[in-house]
Amino acid sequence: MFHVERIKKAAINKALPLVFIVLVLVYSCSGARNAMQIQDYTLVPNGIEIQSHKPLTAFVFENNLKNPPIEKFLSLKFKNSNYFDKEFWITLNQAKFKLIMYDSAEFEKYIGSNNYSQINQEPENAKYGNQPKFIAFSMLSATNEDCLSDQSLFQNLAVTYLKNLKDEYYNN
Repeated sequence: MFHVERIKKAAINKALPLVFIVLVLVYSCSGARNAMQIQDYTLVPNGIEIQSHKPLTAFVFENNLKNPPIEKFLSLKFKNSNYFDKEFWITLNQAKFKLIMYDSAEFEKYIGSNNYSQINQEPENAKYGNQPKFIAFSMLSATNEDCLSDQSLFQNLAVTYLKNLKDEYYNN
């Protein structure tokens, strides 16, 4: 009778760590989510809401963390003395458009950086300050039309402008 108890205890002692390891693996793998990598840029619906407008489409791209902050670049480009401006009026083909930049809180609220993973990982000592990993813009026409939506006639013009702005920022 004593030898049977000893065998049961030995089996339990061997199985318990194995069960624990299996549970840890199952738990850690079950919460994994696929994060999309942005090669050049992506258009994301359900962005910021301006003046009771339906959610705008956002132009999202990965930030170049070696460059100075995008706020500094935009203030120099548009000749503003304030780094905190988030809205800029631009003219393209004799039409006026409002360029809206998302700050970090708005980006997290409407888009979420957890949905995307960085392609270009930079060491901490190569980064320029504390910058967000991703940058997002929305664009409105003078008549408050979402220029980046699929139904907009301005989508091609807006995407081309924002892609050129992104490339200019990268090469700055």
